[in-house]
Amino acid sequence: MKKAIVVCLVIGSFIFLYLLSIPDRPDTYVVFAHATNLNPELMTALTNRLQQNHVSYQLDTSGNVFVLESQLEKAVICCS
Repeated sequence: MKKAIVVCLVIGSFIFLYLLSIPDRPDTYVVFAHATNLNPELMTALTNRLQQNHVSYQLDTSGNVFVLESQLEKAVICCS
């Protein structure tokens, strides 16, 4: 009886550790600012504020600004 409990605890522990090791959903980039709403001065000011506040961003070929979905709230706060 004690061996069965120990085996169940060991198996349960391995399952728990496996579930902890599974990565969460990968973070994706979302549109933060469209290029049609930005002139060069605004684009520079926006990217400077994002850099100063350590917000990860990307620019596409059209000039749209994307930020990580997990950092969207931080981007809104720093650029408002």
